[in-house]
Amino acid sequence: MANNCCNLVGNFDDVGFTFPTGCFISVNANENTEYGNFECVEGTDVSGYTVGSLNLSAYIDPPDVYIGCPGRAGVQILWLRKYDCNLNQLHFIYAGEGRSFRSIEADEYVDLNTEFNKRTRMINASSQSGPSALYTDTEQIEGLGMTFGDGPITFNTSTADGCTLDNMGIGTSPYYLQNFNMELVPGNIPVVNYTFAYIP
Repeated sequence: MANNCCNLVGNFDDVGFTFPTGCFISVNANENTEYGNFECVEGTDVSGYTVGSLNLSAYIDPPDVYIGCPGRAGVQILWLRKYDCNLNQLHFIYAGEGRSFRSIEADEYVDLNTEFNKRTRMINASSQSGPSALYTDTEQIEGLGMTFGDGPITFNTSTADGCTLDNMGIGTSPYYLQNFNMELVPGNIPVVNYTFAYIP
């Protein structure tokens, strides 16, 4: 376990983490213990399991500059967590495709596996970058599940295998995709964000 507080990002490949091919711009991994009344040990009211969270941000592949109106897309995947306290084992059980959305502008990057007929309005405005920053006022399509094929990590949430990633050096289990979102900003390369859960 590294305790040095002055680690250079340029040396990050020394930590034993193996990225898929692509242009990743940030990584964050942490582990937390989920406590509950699992009744594992007699006389102990509270025990728990530890689960890891891995957040990755990357440019799409190929990293082309986006030309068009601002847009976004996202999906949440449903997983049940079952803990066997007698064996101290945590299991992730795929529970189906979660809610998804995409703006009209994102249709060339993602497909919703099931689209609902109703369209909703999406507004996103922030003045943090000054008054000349762009804001979004567009139609949003909602649905269930998503297929994403522009990498660096592709997925299809219609099956457990389609949204499970092989271990890349952190933890002991595969990585279970929890959330995904994409931001389309005119003049920039689109950025995608992935959140995975794993067993330490």
